[in-house]
Amino acid sequence: MENWARRHRRWLWASVCALAVVTVVGFAVRAPVKDWWLAREACGGVLPGADLEAVRSGVRLGAEEESFDEERGRYRCVLESDRGQVVVAVDTYLGGADRDRQMRSIGSSSPPYAVLPGGLPGFEDANSLVYLMPECPGRAKEPYGKHHRLLVGSWTYFAHSPAEKAAMLRLAVRMTNEMTKKLGCGGEPLPAPDEGAVPDRGMYVPRAQAKGTACNALAAARVPEEGADGQVRVAVADGGVVGRCTLYGAGTASAERGRPLVELTSWRGEWAGDMREMGSGPAPLPLGPGASRKPALSEHRAWAVAECGGENVGFAAHWAEDYHHRAGPDRSGPATEAERQEQRVLLAEYVTAFAKDQVERGNCKGLQVPPTA
Repeated sequence: MENWARRHRRWLWASVCALAVVTVVGFAVRAPVKDWWLAREACGGVLPGADLEAVRSGVRLGAEEESFDEERGRYRCVLESDRGQVVVAVDTYLGGADRDRQMRSIGSSSPPYAVLPGGLPGFEDANSLVYLMPECPGRAKEPYGKHHRLLVGSWTYFAHSPAEKAAMLRLAVRMTNEMTKKLGCGGEPLPAPDEGAVPDRGMYVPRAQAKGTACNALAAARVPEEGADGQVRVAVADGGVVGRCTLYGAGTASAERGRPLVELTSWRGEWAGDMREMGSGPAPLPLGPGASRKPALSEHRAWAVAECGGENVGFAAHWAEDYHHRAGPDRSGPATEAERQEQRVLLAEYVTAFAKDQVERGNCKGLQVPPTA
């Protein structure tokens, strides 16, 4: 036996080496093949190849998870790198508790962080997650209304540069259109964004230059003294389901803008009924269906309602987070009733001016504003 082993030692070593080479080559080939397969088949095999290539930023794909519940209208797809990082995530909500929870989360983060171009019905949040909300007439039955909208969120960990952000927006539109088909929504697909189009954080202009914009109310109305020479952020887009105007105090030598003072927002469609927008005071925004859709006024927030294109639209005005409007030099202690009344009057003026302007721009009807007296 020993002689046999001695005679075949060279052959045994050659076999072991060959097996090691085959194993190494097998692993080397397997990873690219898995990457190719995931890029081709992930998320139902409809991820646009060129845009996926752009947003993955050269990382290798490693895993995918996909689930779909047609009755609930719940879809989820997550594509990960070989290191477990999210490359693309898509979540779709038709209705129910899942959608309400997501809506409440969106509202608490003060959207939109950025508005979308080309009349797309959506926005980007502060975490670079693109939300699109197309109408879904094919599922417009109880418990959903005639103009019920899907909520489709698309996100990627690696999209940062303008080219990557443009690819992410195209991918979000493509996946949203796929979801409307998958759920039988019907209607026209969302238009593809123009080449290079990206979410836009809006423009910052001196308060006087906000006149004539969608945030004209902050240029025309009485504002706190520290905001008279401040700046206005205009983040309202055609087709957007959420818009925001923010008044900032005057800047300083060390900062271009002062602190935010006043927020005006517009909300289109049915949202979570108990949603609390950041900085809007203790009461939730009346965004749910039914009787809650009526004007409201407090020293924290003013609310107006209208109907645009058959959908409910709400307009809110409130003091910015951590800003408590007080008139006069002495701002210590609790506000007096006269001060609270002044706050109510100002907020009612803001929301009335904002809502009237938006209704005129949007060819809406049935505007109801809170009383100023």
